[in-house]
Amino acid sequence: MLALARTALVTAAALALALAPAACQAELVHLDDDGGPGGGGGVADPDGGPGGGAGGGPCSPAKAQCNNCVDDDEDGLIDGDDPHCSGPADDDEGSFATGIPGDNRDPKKQDCFFDGNSGGCQVSTCCLLPEPCDEDTYGGYDPASCDRAADCAEECEPLTPPGCDCFGCCTVCAPDTDECFDILINPGISPDCTALDLASDDCVKCVKSAGCSGGGCDPEACVLCPGQTVDDLPPGCSGQNECPGGGSVCGTSADCQPDQFCSSGCCIGSVD
Repeated sequence: MLALARTALVTAAALALALAPAACQAELVHLDDDGGPGGGGGVADPDGGPGGGAGGGPCSPAKAQCNNCVDDDEDGLIDGDDPHCSGPADDDEGSFATGIPGDNRDPKKQDCFFDGNSGGCQVSTCCLLPEPCDEDTYGGYDPASCDRAADCAEECEPLTPPGCDCFGCCTVCAPDTDECFDILINPGISPDCTALDLASDDCVKCVKSAGCSGGGCDPEACVLCPGQTVDDLPPGCSGQNECPGGGSVCGTSADCQPDQFCSSGCCIGSVD
């Protein structure tokens, strides 16, 4: 049975979900001793495997690593089930880097992490870090500027997976342990972080933005966090996950609309 472990990094935001939301926490979920995130390895069915094209749709072996029906990093999680995958154009399934040249590299400003480019709507990195923020590393900032995160919602929320805010602060669950942490997955902030060592200081812990989010994740409410599959849900979910705000549930991107991508069991938008 899964249990929640509360920590000091709980976000103050209450997310408007159609089901009971989980607070944003640094350490959120403890899995059963014999049950790390499942999902199996190998190759997915090309006609309906996890992942989607740059504009959505079923995965294909000719597409980017997070969209090619293959468990490229051999961690048992394929494409949109892998917490290292930010979207269908992500070409690096083995790390939180996207493999897209120039993408998400600014240590002082964070833009929409899931749109496949840098720039556009931004907030200061310190808006996403516990106080006191190290301004020598992450740059000075006006705390009032953090309220501008809501201005990013229209363009970025549809692209953001459950368990993440728009800027890459995500509740990520390690494939081989029972622990989940709120970390900034931007490689400009956490360049050496991997899902295999989330407790490490290499994975910078964060506090999610209340103004722009893909919704909370909580396996007790049947909502998967990045790195989890339906195998990690408690018996009360009957092997079926749910999605924040009544979003569409998926097993693969073939279950979603042509312009969507299946991420952590939920259909999210994708960029062309």
